[in-house]
Amino acid sequence: MDFSFGREHRLTRQRDIARLLREGERLEGKLFSFRVRKKGDPTPRLLAVVGKKVGKAVVRNRVKRGIREGFRLNKELFTYLDVAVIAKPGAASLRPGEIAQEWVREFKEVYDGTGDPSHAGRLRAEEGGT
Repeated sequence: MDFSFGREHRLTRQRDIARLLREGERLEGKLFSFRVRKKGDPTPRLLAVVGKKVGKAVVRNRVKRGIREGFRLNKELFTYLDVAVIAKPGAASLRPGEIAQEWVREFKEVYDGTGDPSHAGRLRAEEGGT
């Protein structure tokens, strides 16, 4: 299992970010919002968005680190996806280790609607495949 978070896992190009925010499926959780877009490449990519409403720079950076950590440890959930994680102000109240767990839990809940950690069944059903 690869636990890295290298350049290939970051959404950095403006046109890719704009496309994700424009075309991505919008999902809402209690502490995080998500934009999810399926793509042909199996390499998952992440965009962490933490605005000033969440808190001062120290708090925003802590939340971003937690988001990246959750992605890094659960990359298999995001295969074939571009994901934007948008923190809501309540995310600032979480302890550092809780941020990673909570946003991944919320993502599973809203993406599948079941809390099932795998979206493979959902993807296969949409592709009409296996």
